[in-house]
Amino acid sequence: MTIRIVLTCLWVAAGLLSIALAFSSFFFFDAPGTESNKIIWALFYAVLSLPIWWFLGALLPWIFGRTRFGNWLFLIPIVDVVVIVALFAALQAFCGGQFACGHS
Repeated sequence: MTIRIVLTCLWVAAGLLSIALAFSSFFFFDAPGTESNKIIWALFYAVLSLPIWWFLGALLPWIFGRTRFGNWLFLIPIVDVVVIVALFAALQAFCGGQFACGHS
C-alpha cells in the first residue's frame, strides 16, 4: 500500500512538471521545414499527451486497484516515455538529430 502512495505522489509530481514540457513542445516547429517531418509530429503529440498519461497512471491504479492488473496500470506513463525516447532516437538516426530533416 505504501508503494502505491509513493508512486501516486511521484506520478502526480511528474505530471505537473510535464505540463511545462507539453507547453514547450510547440517550439518543435520553429525551424523551417519541421512541419513536414513526420517524426517531429509524432514527437509533438507524444510530448503533448505526456501529462495526461502521468495523471492517468496515478489515478487508474486506484480505480482498478482490486483487479489483478491494477498495479500494472502504474506503467502507463512509462510507455509514453519509451515512445518519446524512441522518437528522439529515430530523429538522431534518420535526420542526424536535426528537427528540419533534409533541410539546411
